[in-house]
Amino acid sequence: MLVTRPQLPAYDPIQLVGHVLSIDNGICTVQCDGANWHCARALSCLVEPQIGDEVLVSGPDRDRVFLLAIIARPENTTVTLSVTGDMTIRSEAGTVKVHSAMLTHIHSDQAVKLTSPNHEQENDSAIMKIGQMNYLGKKLDAVLGSTNLFSNVIGLMSDSFKSVARLCFRHVKEVDHVRAQTIDYEAEKLTRVHGGYTTLTAQEVMKINGDQIHMS
Repeated sequence: MLVTRPQLPAYDPIQLVGHVLSIDNGICTVQCDGANWHCARALSCLVEPQIGDEVLVSGPDRDRVFLLAIIARPENTTVTLSVTGDMTIRSEAGTVKVHSAMLTHIHSDQAVKLTSPNHEQENDSAIMKIGQMNYLGKKLDAVLGSTNLFSNVIGLMSDSFKSVARLCFRHVKEVDHVRAQTIDYEAEKLTRVHGGYTTLTAQEVMKINGDQIHMS
């Protein structure tokens, strides 16, 4: 039985090395051996070309030529990985690490979203500048050596609030208001209330009890 194979179209493959002369709307003009080639960047070439780069140009024929790779460029220049459209970096069974010797900068024109079952962050120092922040969580445990909080207005709403401290100092410059259904203050040694004018009133009953009562 005679099997005939379809004839493949005849190609005149192109593979050249040249330098980028200009870039216009994603089309690079590459000079190779005195001739200018107009080619788009291949999808697998993630490095964004720059003028002056030494590049590899290849294609099946003269009408279909692509910039396949950036071979070399001057030192101390920025290397940019860019794609058109969405991009996903995935490790199916491993770890993804991003490391830089100096600064790592993550920027987005719209939003940055981090999603994971566990988040861990370690910093020697941190500065956060946030215009508005909403925190929703079930539990927060914080262990701090020292805390300084400066705010024009602080609003706190809680079903139950508990504070335990060895020493507590509070200074209010103008007015201190406490409104509660029941107020219970107890001291093991001394309780002192002093003011330029002090008024104690009761709606129904006022009781003063002690082994000794001194009034002067």
